[in-house]
Amino acid sequence: MSISAARTPHPIPTTILFGCAYVLSFIDRQILSLMIGPVKADLHLNDFQFAILNGFAFALLYSVLSLPISMMADRFPRPPIIVGGLALWSVATIGCGLSNGFASLFICRMGVGIGEAALVPAVYSFLADIVPAARLGRIIALFSAGSFVGVGIAYLFGGMLMAMLQSGGVQGGGLAPWKLCFIAAGVPGLLLAVVIAIVVPEVAARGKTAVRSGLLQTGAFILDRKWLFLLHFLGYSCSAIMLFSLMSWSPAYLMRVMAMPHAAVGAIMSGIAILCGCGGVYTSGRLMDALTTKGVVIAPMIVGGMGMVSAALLFLVSVLCGAGHAGLVFFALAFFFASFPMAPSAVLIQTVTPHAMRAQVSAIMLLCNALIGLSGGSMLIGVLSDRVFTAPDGIRLSLAVVAIPASLAGALMVAATARLYAKRGRSPAQT
Repeated sequence: MSISAARTPHPIPTTILFGCAYVLSFIDRQILSLMIGPVKADLHLNDFQFAILNGFAFALLYSVLSLPISMMADRFPRPPIIVGGLALWSVATIGCGLSNGFASLFICRMGVGIGEAALVPAVYSFLADIVPAARLGRIIALFSAGSFVGVGIAYLFGGMLMAMLQSGGVQGGGLAPWKLCFIAAGVPGLLLAVVIAIVVPEVAARGKTAVRSGLLQTGAFILDRKWLFLLHFLGYSCSAIMLFSLMSWSPAYLMRVMAMPHAAVGAIMSGIAILCGCGGVYTSGRLMDALTTKGVVIAPMIVGGMGMVSAALLFLVSVLCGAGHAGLVFFALAFFFASFPMAPSAVLIQTVTPHAMRAQVSAIMLLCNALIGLSGGSMLIGVLSDRVFTAPDGIRLSLAVVAIPASLAGALMVAATARLYAKRGRSPAQT
């Protein structure tokens, strides 16, 4: 029986389809980091300017528009919103490949951010409506694993395609190889948008929900639990600095410090992203579900905080080891634990928040992640690399100075939410 034939979409195939969209979102978002060399050369950029394109340009409207889009997701059918966002960011990715300067590439990167702002809050809300609470951790982890599959594909096939294009194995039709990579990355999203539009309906029972919350009601709910949400948002945004830093700047590290070609960087980072990223986030989800089943109320804080501390310590060991094989092994382990906080951050919001405002609260979480974790952290690393740690291997120190303290600070803030969550956090969603 097809998904569309059921009154309530089946969790597994629906999650897989949404996960495929998440895969494509991270391919389209992340592939720029692998193109750091040719893009900087063609557009005459420094590290800070590249960081603006890689982080700020994407995060700017992603952050601004995530709230109004999430309000729509709390009021109207969510599949059309997801489909529209998917189509938009795919077209914008193709536009990146047709850009001829910094300004046009900046605008297209903003378009990618606008489209992707429609995905995660709507999907989290949708999954929470079709998945029992005892299984929500692993289902959200399954969806979240799409981000690491997307990063891995971007690294692997982006590097391979760049190598083929640069060697003349594939004709570029007059376009630079990095531009063709963007075009190739954008096309599959348009096809997936058609599939989701055809086979995924809105949850039938949702139409019976009488109350729809606006931004004022959502704001009042958050303010009534201000310390829980403030520490949650800031703590997981700090953890995002670690994860996004490892995602965005590790190709530069491998190329500059280890002198690896694009294809080698793509293969190594693909393996780390897919095996360690997916393994870490799924392990996180299963641990949460296991602890929750045993009656451990603060399971999200335990799992998320453990991941943050472990990632910081393992990355410190990697930095101290330097550019050898040991450094790469500890880097992979740090990546494994850096992915742990993704599922706990989402599960807590879906558990605490009433149905009518889940997408909006998720959007605020993602807004903080984008501004602090993706944009702020990436730009700070770029500034340090340009002006402080200017040696060829300076990117290693820039990463360490920014990501390690942020991850430890995030763990402290998440730990501080445990008592608040156990005392007041869980009851509102059950009312």
